[in-house]
Amino acid sequence: MATFKRPDTHQLNREDRTEMMRSVLQTILAAIALTAASTALAAEAAPDAEFLFVGSYHMGNPGQDVHNMQADDVTSERRQGEIREVARMLEAYKPTKVMVEVDTAKQGELQQRFDQSCGGSRALTRNEVEQLGFRIACDMRLAGVVAVDWNDLGPIRDEDSINYLKAVERHGQQQTYQEHLAIGAATNAQDQRTLEQGTVLDMLERLNSPTWLEANGRAYYRIGMLGTPQDPIGANWVQLWYGRNLMIFNNIARRTEPGDRILVIYGAGHGNHLRQLAADSGVYRVHDPLAWLSGDPADSTTHTSSRSLP
Repeated sequence: MATFKRPDTHQLNREDRTEMMRSVLQTILAAIALTAASTALAAEAAPDAEFLFVGSYHMGNPGQDVHNMQADDVTSERRQGEIREVARMLEAYKPTKVMVEVDTAKQGELQQRFDQSCGGSRALTRNEVEQLGFRIACDMRLAGVVAVDWNDLGPIRDEDSINYLKAVERHGQQQTYQEHLAIGAATNAQDQRTLEQGTVLDMLERLNSPTWLEANGRAYYRIGMLGTPQDPIGANWVQLWYGRNLMIFNNIARRTEPGDRILVIYGAGHGNHLRQLAADSGVYRVHDPLAWLSGDPADSTTHTSSRSLP
């Protein structure tokens, strides 16, 4: 006949207490690990530099875009006064580095020109790199400006693979492409009117406005749709364009140190990608250029001199 043995309550209590202590200890350790991970993630995600991108028109008329404005002489007395006013507004941002659209391989040459211009032995030429970049860096007593441009084919070895004009012919997409050109021409015509009838500040406000940036982004969408799924030449070209901007951004990030206030003076067409890359990186607090150009930068973040030039 089976017998029932009463459990040892002292032994049971000891086992319960041991198990309870083990459970509590595991909970505490898990909480410590979670807190440490959260702290590390917060530290990694916290931006430690400022980023202000100001898109500009090409003041020297290089004529390298599909649609090109005709800029008047920015060395005229009228335009010089307007440029000095823009520089004054952007200097309020107190940049620690000014980065410009010049190939990184030409940094030495760029530095030499800057030193000569800032020292008064060389006049500023008709381009935004010097009229805005040099002027602001000199006024702020910075050592120079930083060349960050990259404009190569990268991994693309066959230029025909990005020639969307040939794809348009191959696939009978002439009407689609002409519609795309007409939209771009209308935007360019408004750009031209803004410059002719307004100031340099008016022009920069337009080029950095949500309306202009939206139109610019849609242009790359339309180009990307040229060709076919089997012959995606438009998409190949847009990949190259994005890759160029990624390389430019990497150059910016590599020259950024904690606490820097980065000012990027660049062709306005780079604005969408470079701002997005800066925001996505977590490295920067990205500023709204319109806030600084308005002279009222109180809430400018979109995410959470003796050597003055004449």
